[in-house]
Amino acid sequence: MAAETLCQPHTAPVRQLQGETVIYIPLTDLHPFPNQPFKVRDDKAMQETVESVREYGVLTPAIVRSRESGGYEIVSGHRRKRACELAGVDTLPAIIREMDDDAAVILLVDSNIQREEILPSERAQALKMKLEAIKRQGARTDLTSTQVAEKLSVEKVGDEAGLSRDQVRRYIRLNNLSPQLKQMVDEKQLAFNTAVELSYLMPDEQARVLETIEDGQTTPSLAQAQKMKKLSQAGELNVNTLHSIMSEDKRPPTSHKPPVQSKTNAPAVKAASNPQQSPTDAAPDIAPTVPYDLGDKQYASFEESIADLKNNDKDCSCTPDLFLAEFTAFVKKFHKEINWFHISYYEEIFSAVSPVQLDYLRQQMDEICAAVDKLYNHVKGT
Repeated sequence: MAAETLCQPHTAPVRQLQGETVIYIPLTDLHPFPNQPFKVRDDKAMQETVESVREYGVLTPAIVRSRESGGYEIVSGHRRKRACELAGVDTLPAIIREMDDDAAVILLVDSNIQREEILPSERAQALKMKLEAIKRQGARTDLTSTQVAEKLSVEKVGDEAGLSRDQVRRYIRLNNLSPQLKQMVDEKQLAFNTAVELSYLMPDEQARVLETIEDGQTTPSLAQAQKMKKLSQAGELNVNTLHSIMSEDKRPPTSHKPPVQSKTNAPAVKAASNPQQSPTDAAPDIAPTVPYDLGDKQYASFEESIADLKNNDKDCSCTPDLFLAEFTAFVKKFHKEINWFHISYYEEIFSAVSPVQLDYLRQQMDEICAAVDKLYNHVKGT
């Protein structure tokens, strides 16, 4: 389908898609969703979308709703509209749905939250908007405890975004940060968990932290941010205490560094005589040197680094709960995307999936299952 064929009057229906009518709407009649959290960037991904629009047209219709002042408000499809603008296409295929504000917010967030390039501040605002919409939309009279209702709402938002309840709450906390500190998080100049702790500071305290960061060209560690939070809650965080915390040495004291065993005196690692014995069961010949480096952090001991990785409050991809949450999100997206292959609208654009492609898909899924079986057997000790 060439892009030129998309320039049709929006008064005439184009086709039916899953029981809904797709029409072409002039870009001049389309308006952005108020306070929508997802920025539309003219980046490499946008350029790829523009090239796709030029070659095939817009494959997935936008979702819009009518505006009282005229025209339509985009609920899902802000990037597609921009791609049409850059591609020189003056209309956008869309489905018009009448929905209230809360339903529109939920659809807006669900349509974008799984994208990989979302910034932390965007995700934070989106999750907050959806949580507030769900609480307004799903207020239940059979719940006597508002805390129970809050917990259920947070769990729902987390489940649908592939996040744990605690992760949702931490992201939402970022909305309490100053714009400058949020920008630092987006640009990966400030660690996520550190930013969460700083979000508990008062606005004037955050301003002082930002000044200290700019003056010293260094950002606080998680431990330093936690100290600031405690002092703030006690009303004792001032310029002097702030500078005192930021002047602390972030590295572990070298005076506690235990001696490293010499290689010449270290006992050699013997091969396990029991074929069932894992190589990890044998004692290592040399203990890891300390301070122990792991990425951009240092630890006083190897054990301390392990304890840090096991910290449930860490935003770390090594933790099992986060891994499973991300994998669950992948599976949900897989099911959502594969449904496209059963839609006649899709088959009008592309040919059916070939047996060779399906064999490749099965092979990939078999490898995932084999990896899960291997991990299961390792955990069970078989």
